[in-house]
Amino acid sequence: MPWKKGKVKFDDGTSYPAELLVKSDGQVWNMKVFKENGVIEEIDAENFANKLGKDPETVYPYTYEIEE
Repeated sequence: MPWKKGKVKFDDGTSYPAELLVKSDGQVWNMKVFKENGVIEEIDAENFANKLGKDPETVYPYTYEIEE
């Protein structure tokens, strides 16, 4: 499964550069979201949102865009 560059947009309207781990059928298995001070890896909803300084309800659901 390759990591692909893209961006993720959260339900609160914020957008971040990201790397998405994409399965051959196009399903995203994991992602790394980049913030000004480094990489934040998605582990679980609450922990991930807390690292961004947000509530889980404001970042989930999210959409993503993969740069080909």
